[in-house]
Amino acid sequence: MNERPTAASYVGQVERDADGVLWAVLYLGDQLVTKERVASLRKGKRRVTDLVLSAADALAERPSRTAPAHLTRMVATKAPVPRHRRAPVAGVG
Repeated sequence: MNERPTAASYVGQVERDADGVLWAVLYLGDQLVTKERVASLRKGKRRVTDLVLSAADALAERPSRTAPAHLTRMVATKAPVPRHRRAPVAGVG
């Protein structure tokens, strides 16, 4: 059978410790990746979002350095043609 490798599963959450301090925490599966102190629940939620997205970006495959074929072909360009002609302006005098 053809088995697909499992994707990394990041979980981020805001946690409060016994002293009442808030932390933005990022887990990879059940393993702690990072833990950062935050000032409020709102800032913690934003920081968790940033942590999860940056971790996912770090795992993403690098794009190839070659441009797609449709971007490398030579195309003859034409001079731009005006769509509308301007009406002559009457002289003020």
